[in-house]
Amino acid sequence: MVGLLIISHCDLGRELLNAAELILGKLENADSISITTTANSEELLESISKKIESLNKGKGVLILTDMFGGTPSNLSLSFLEDDTVEVLTGVNLPMVIAVAQDRDRLSLSELGEKAQEAGKRSIALAGKLLKAE
Repeated sequence: MVGLLIISHCDLGRELLNAAELILGKLENADSISITTTANSEELLESISKKIESLNKGKGVLILTDMFGGTPSNLSLSFLEDDTVEVLTGVNLPMVIAVAQDRDRLSLSELGEKAQEAGKRSIALAGKLLKAE
């Protein structure tokens, strides 16, 4: 099973996991790291490294971050490694659910692609969408 790590500003990642568990039930091999103003980069990098190590059960770890260019993604990018760690930015709940449902049958790269598509598909401007029908 591919490990899932959400790294975000404040507690966004933990709450996304809580919401996914409300819908799907308990998620195994999934965790989050919260980035706050009190944390320093060295401590965060060490924490990320330890989480990756604990979540990697041989199929790699997918890191989801809240936004490209922010501290969570910038720190995560230093861990990119083919077939071991992938980073996907712009996390949303449909993306987390898609990952949670297929982590045991898809490879790390396939899971990253599926999560990216699920995230994109879930974004809609409701007024425009409803007028089109």
